[in-house]
Amino acid sequence: MKALALGLAAAAAAMVVLAFATGGGGDPPPPPPAAAPAPEPASTPADPGFAVWREQGCGACHTLAAAGATGTIGPDLASALKGVPPATIERDIVAPGATAAAGYAAGAMPEDYAGRIDAGELDALVAYLAANARR
Repeated sequence: MKALALGLAAAAAAMVVLAFATGGGGDPPPPPPAAAPAPEPASTPADPGFAVWREQGCGACHTLAAAGATGTIGPDLASALKGVPPATIERDIVAPGATAAAGYAAGAMPEDYAGRIDAGELDALVAYLAANARR
């Protein structure tokens, strides 16, 4: 009888070990580690240039995919600024009457951005536009 009891206990222990080894009992396995977050897009609320873009309402007139803007009064800046140096982008913002994008009349863009945007904000906006122009 003792041998039978020991045999049954051994069989039961083997079944428990087998159940755990094959996932048939106990706690479920831990979830896989969380995936690393996707990289931030170029246009985030934390981007100071994007903040200036938004505050100045640039997207009301201009298209810029990175900003989610689809304005049609002015040019698509990703295309129009392709390869344009930052100094020229700055000039085009503060003195837009100096030149006009192909297909657009001079004088359509407000001339007062030099007084509305301080130097630090202007630098941030220019950097943002240069970074988001198609290269």
